[in-house]
Amino acid sequence: MPSAKDVTVNTEFLKVMSVGDPGTGKSIFASTFPTPGYIFDFSGGIVGYRGLDFDYDQFAMGPIGWAEFEKALKYVRDAVKEGKYKTVVVDDLSGMTDLAMERSLQLDPKRTPAGGPLWNVHYQMVKNLMEGRLRQLLDLNANIIFIAHLNVIKDEESGAIIGVEPMLTGQLSVKIPGYFDEVYFHTTKREGGDTKWLIQTVPVGWHKARSRISSKQRLLPDFLENDYNEVMAYIKGEKVKPKKQEQSTTTKK
Repeated sequence: MPSAKDVTVNTEFLKVMSVGDPGTGKSIFASTFPTPGYIFDFSGGIVGYRGLDFDYDQFAMGPIGWAEFEKALKYVRDAVKEGKYKTVVVDDLSGMTDLAMERSLQLDPKRTPAGGPLWNVHYQMVKNLMEGRLRQLLDLNANIIFIAHLNVIKDEESGAIIGVEPMLTGQLSVKIPGYFDEVYFHTTKREGGDTKWLIQTVPVGWHKARSRISSKQRLLPDFLENDYNEVMAYIKGEKVKPKKQEQSTTTKK
């Protein structure tokens, strides 16, 4: 019977779901991953990777777009098997969801009275399309990074924030993060007059980041530099998270 005592951390490939508001450095983080790489560019943000060794495809928003994606996915799966790519990026899941919805509307002509998609028909089709393809990507022997925007959930009456989750359709906002050991949230910090991009590896407030690799040993700092090499340095033990300084107390006599 296998024992958890014998489990080791796989440092060959890092598979991450990267979540954050626009401008918080998600694509910057992806751009630091090993190359050559490939990007499924659903958001038209390839300019953020300019000058780097990433091949990419973009997909027309419409019925033909999903077919183009399926073709690109087959190519990437074969290319990774041949050792052509070290990293595969999905940038981003919101754009991929929109494309899947276009495909579902093409497959089933039924609509709501207002002409929109039906929840129990088209959204279920989107879920099935997304889950199947994302699982195929996660099975690749490569570094994988899925980029997702944030969806802030508010109480309809009070307007108070009651939750924050990745911007995905229905149950996918919970299921897709569950595929990953590493779910990082992105944030920024002003320091010395400059803006620093940071990744958050532990849950803080509504941001439910996590790192199973960091685990009970807390290999990763709660916040660290927005860079693949920085993350791997802590995971491999090349860097060690600083221990909290013990607070000394003095008693006045």
